[in-house]
Amino acid sequence: MTSRTTSWISRTFPYSELIRVLTHYLDLDCWVIPAGQWDQWYEIRHHKREFWPVDYDHTYGKREERYYFNNSTFARVLKDKRTLCGTKNGLSAFFVPILEKGKVAGILQSGVFLREAPTRTALLKQWKELAGSGASDFDPDFLKYVRTFLETPLLETPVYQALQEILERYARVLAGTGEAGETCEKTRELSRKVFARHFPNWFWLENAVKNNRAYPPTWWLGRLRRWEREEMGIERVPTTILAIQMDKSDNPHRDDLDLTLQGYRFQRELFKFSKTLPNTVAYPWGDDGAIFFTSPDPKSNDVQSKLELLDKIDLVSKFADKHMRLKVLTGVSRCLRSGENLSTVLREAVTALSFCGPLNRPVLFYEDVRTNPTIPQPPDFFELSRNLIEVYTRGVVQEAEVSCNRYVEQILSQSVGKPEIVRLHFLYTCGHIVDVFRKRMPSQDEDLLFLLKELERQFQEAGTITHLIFVFRGALKRLLALATRPQASSQALRLEAVRKYIDQNFNLDLKLAVVAKDHGFSTSVFGRGFKKTVGMGFSAYVRKVRLESAKKLLVSTKLPIAQVSQECGFNNLQYFFDVFKRSTSRTPQEFREAVQVKVDPEGSAGPEGA
Repeated sequence: MTSRTTSWISRTFPYSELIRVLTHYLDLDCWVIPAGQWDQWYEIRHHKREFWPVDYDHTYGKREERYYFNNSTFARVLKDKRTLCGTKNGLSAFFVPILEKGKVAGILQSGVFLREAPTRTALLKQWKELAGSGASDFDPDFLKYVRTFLETPLLETPVYQALQEILERYARVLAGTGEAGETCEKTRELSRKVFARHFPNWFWLENAVKNNRAYPPTWWLGRLRRWEREEMGIERVPTTILAIQMDKSDNPHRDDLDLTLQGYRFQRELFKFSKTLPNTVAYPWGDDGAIFFTSPDPKSNDVQSKLELLDKIDLVSKFADKHMRLKVLTGVSRCLRSGENLSTVLREAVTALSFCGPLNRPVLFYEDVRTNPTIPQPPDFFELSRNLIEVYTRGVVQEAEVSCNRYVEQILSQSVGKPEIVRLHFLYTCGHIVDVFRKRMPSQDEDLLFLLKELERQFQEAGTITHLIFVFRGALKRLLALATRPQASSQALRLEAVRKYIDQNFNLDLKLAVVAKDHGFSTSVFGRGFKKTVGMGFSAYVRKVRLESAKKLLVSTKLPIAQVSQECGFNNLQYFFDVFKRSTSRTPQEFREAVQVKVDPEGSAGPEGA
C-alpha cells in the first residue's frame, strides 16, 4: 500500500487499526467515557463472545461493586492524569486519560484481560468471592465460569506494553493532539512485531476454513498478501492441517478443573512452539487441542512430503513430552491441490484424530482412514445431518424419534468425549433446519432468527454432553412442531418476539391492545397466548421488567428517584413507590441505601495500580 493511500485511509478510518487489533487478536471492548458522565459509555468496539467474565458480576449481584470500582478508578485517573490498569477479581482493564489543555476531558477504557495465567487456587478463590461459596470439582456453573475466564486474553508484558502504547496514542488522536496516520502506522507495526507473535489472528482462521465462494481465502488469487506473510509468518499457501490433542489416557485420575487448566496451558505452549516451525500457523481447538496449518516443500514428492510432515509432528510430540510431560495424538489431512478452501481438510483432520485413540495410533493420516480396509469407515456426518434435516422439515413424526436417536448415537461415537465437537454438530443441524423454515416463511424471518439466537445461547451454556443432548432434543421438538403445526408454532414465535420487544422498550407507554395490534394479534388471543407462553399476564410482565430495571439504576447510578421512575416507564411517581415497596418491602431510597451500605467504595473493590 502506498503512503498516499495509507494517508487518506488513516484520515477516513482513523480507528480502523485499533479495532483490527482488538477484533482479530484480542477480542477486547473499547469505550470512550466523557468526564463527569461516567454512566455514558460510547462504544468503539464490543467483544463478540456469548459470555463475558464481567457478566458474572451481574449474575451474582456484584454489579454495584463493579460500578464503584470503575468510579474509583475514574477518580484516580482524574487526579493523576495518567494511564491506570485497574484489576478486580482477576480481571484487568486500561483506563487512559484523554487530555485537552492539561485537563481530563474523558477516558478511553479497554478490557477485560488477564495479567497472570490462572491457577487452580486463584480460580477457586475468585469464585468464592464472586458466588459467596466454594465450588466442587464438578460444579457446572463453576466450570462454565472457568472456561469463560480462560477465554479472556492473557497479556504478557510485551503485549501489555504495546496495547497501552496504542491506547495512549489513540487518546491523543481523540483529544486532537495526535496524528491519525502516524498512529495507524505504529499500530500496524505493533501488529506485526508484537500481537501476531503472541496471539492467533482469528480473522485469518475464519477465512482460511470458510466455505464461501463469495468471500474465499486470499490465496485463491494464487498468492499470499503482504500482511499474511508479515503477520502470519508464512511464505507459502497452507496445504495441510494437523489436528493435535492431548492424550487423556495418560491422565485418568485428573479432575475436570485440572484437565481444563492443563488443556489451557497445552494450547498456549503449542502456539508459542508453532512460531519456531517454518510455514506453520497454530490455533487453539476446543478445550485441549490445537490445529496447525502448514505446508511441506512443494518441490517434494508425496513420500518426501509425508516424511517432512512426520518430522514436524515428531518435533511437536517431543516438545509436549519434554515441557509438559504429555503425549499427543495427531490427525492429518492434506489438500489435493494448492489453493483449495480448507474447510473440508479441517473436517478430515479432526475425523482422523477421532480414530487415533480407538486404534491406539499416535498419528493417523486421513487418506489412511479412507484406504486401509482394517480401519472402519467413518460416518458421513453431513449425510446424517441432511437426513435428519429432511425428516424434521417435512414433519415426518413417525420417523423423527428414530432418526434423532441414530444421529445422536453416531455423533457421540465419534466425538471422543469432547462437548465442543458435539455442540458444533448440533448447532450445524439446528441452524440448517431453521434456514429451511426461513425460506418457507419469509414473513416470520425475524422471529426465526430470534429462535436461532436463543438456541445458540442454550447450546453455548450447556457445559456437558448430557446437557447438550437435552437442549438438542428440546430444539428438535420445537422445530418439529413448526413443521407439523406451523400456525400454532408461528404464533409462539411471535409471542417470543413480543417478549423481546418489551424487554427492549419497557420505558415506553405499553398498552396491551396497541402491542397486540402491532404484532398481528387480536386482544383476546394475545392476552391468553402471552400468559401461556411467558407464564404471567402482559401487565405483570411489563411491571416486572420495569422493576428490575429500576433496581439496576438505583444501585448503579445516582439519578434522582423521580428520574429513575421516568426512565423505567413509571410515569406516576406514587404508583412507582407503591409497586416498588410491594415488591421489595422497601421504598426506592431505602433499597438504594441498603445496597450502598454493603459496598465500601474505598475498600477491596478499588483498582490496583498499573
